[in-house]
Amino acid sequence: MIIDFIIYAIVGRIIVFLFQKFPKNKLPFIGRLFREGELLDDLFACDLCLGFWVYFGLAFLFDVHIVGKVPVLSEFITGAVTTFVVHIFSVGWNAKFQNFIIE
Repeated sequence: MIIDFIIYAIVGRIIVFLFQKFPKNKLPFIGRLFREGELLDDLFACDLCLGFWVYFGLAFLFDVHIVGKVPVLSEFITGAVTTFVVHIFSVGWNAKFQNFIIE
């Protein structure tokens, strides 16, 4: 159970990272939706926002539930809690190991 959740969290974090690095604004037709200040640009710039939707979708695929199996609601809660935990972990990791150079 806990191993499944950890794999679910790691796979979701990798997907969020790849989605954020992909050059979306260079896509032929959809790229216009990712212009600066547009909804999708803001969504993909935010780890917490994009993470929720990624983890929400993955909860259906991985069949991971934090609370009981109430259709859609349990996936919603699982996605929200998981993205918050992973976000806090990422922020803590960056605070501990990131180097700041002040010039």
